[in-house]
Parts: sequence; structure tokens; C-alpha cells
Amino acid sequence: MFKVLTPVFPSLMNQFAYNLWFTPMRTKATEKEQDFIKSARADFLKVKDFKIRVWSWGKGPTVLFIHGWGGRGLQVSAFIETLCSMGFNVVSFDMPAHGESDGKRTNGFEIVEVMNEVVKQIENFHSVITHSFGGMLFGYYYSPQLSLKNIVMICPPATLHTAFDQFITTLQLPQSIQEYMLKMLERNFGQDLFERLSLLQNGTKITQPVLLVHDRQDDVVPYQDSQDIMKILQQGTLYETNELGHRKILYDKALIERISHFISKN
Repeated sequence: MFKVLTPVFPSLMNQFAYNLWFTPMRTKATEKEQDFIKSARADFLKVKDFKIRVWSWGKGPTVLFIHGWGGRGLQVSAFIETLCSMGFNVVSFDMPAHGESDGKRTNGFEIVEVMNEVVKQIENFHSVITHSFGGMLFGYYYSPQLSLKNIVMICPPATLHTAFDQFITTLQLPQSIQEYMLKMLERNFGQDLFERLSLLQNGTKITQPVLLVHDRQDDVVPYQDSQDIMKILQQGTLYETNELGHRKILYDKALIERISHFISKN
């Protein structure tokens, strides 16, 4: 579509691609995830004009789950039984324009604002588990003053270039649209946008132990990204998996046990 229509309607297709960049695909909960809705404490948190869905299970120190772009808070479902049995409270939320939260479009800075409001509600903050884009955003949000024991990042992108390049490749966008998008991103969010969101830059200030988990066959965020992040962490451990990909990795029982053990031992 972009190849055919861009030469004919360049302005229209430029704007269409730019808007699409901020429009996540809203996915529904699976049948297994819906079972956990019944046992969840489900609330809405008002953040500016958004109603943000917040989920929680269990009691004790809190483990916060931050999903990725196009994901949902209920993707934490496979972790709930194990972490709750260990005495943790599991909290998750749907980003704006995701899951059951309000909105049609969103951006990283808006999501970080929501993240901050969710964290404000947590009394006994213990750990964070992030998936994909959520890891890069948490890196931007992170402060050494956060009272955290440890952090788990599952297949995090090292920089925003990873997401941008995948977007360009998936849609086979012409060079003219790429240049337009970069110009508009810099105009609306600053020329240092890619540097500000870089986990390679923000990860250097993380003082807590970090467990990086990444699948070698991940076709969304390259395994190399975690290898690069590992080099800049003060206390990092990289655990690789095989043939779990980018999303199945959230549901592997053996991996969940390993992650839960890492969280509980610190």
C-alpha cells in the first residue's frame, strides 16, 4: 500500500504512517488470562484524561509487571501463582490505548507518566518485570532513589532504533516516509529523543541486580540488544533461551521458576 500510494499521495501517506507509529494494536485477553481476571483486584486509575486499568493479585511486597507495545497487563498471568505462593503481591496495568485502558494512540512519555502514577500507589515496592518496549521505558523512568530489590527485563530493546527499524521494515516504508517520520519525531519530542530513551544510556544508572532474559530466535527484538545492554549494567546477568520467541517466553514454566527465584533471593 505504501509503495503504491506514497508517490500519488505523499502528504497523506506521510501522516498516515506517523499516526500509525503511535497506534498500538489492542489485543484481547486469552482464555487462560481471563481466568485470572476472576481472582484479580481490578481498579481504574485516573491519569489526566485516561482511565487506566490496574490489576493486582496476592499480598506482600509488590512485583510490578510492565508489558510491551501492543501487549496487555494480563500477560503477567503465568507468573501470578508462583509469585503469590512466594508471598508477593503482583501488580500490572494496561498502558494507554492498550487492554482495558482508555485511548486510541499513545507514546512512550505518556506511558511513563502513567507508570509513575501506578508506582505512587505501591507501598512496598520489591521488583519489576518488564517485557519488550516496557523495559526501555522503565529504563527512562528509573531513578536510583526507587526502593527496589531487583529488576527483570525480558527481551528489552537496547534503543528506540530497534523499534523504529522494525516498523520501517515490516511496513516496507519508502525512504521519503522514513525521513518525514524522523523529522516529525524530532520536532515534537526533541532532537535527542533517541538518546533520552536509550536503554544503553539509561541502564548505566541502574544500581540493583538486573536479570536479562532473551531468546536467541527472537524475531522482534534481536538477541544482540540484550548482549549490548549487558555490557553497561553494574550488576547484570544474561539468561538466554531458545525457540521461545518474543511472546511465548512469557509463558514458559521453567523460565518463570528461574525468574521468580531470582526475584525472591534478592
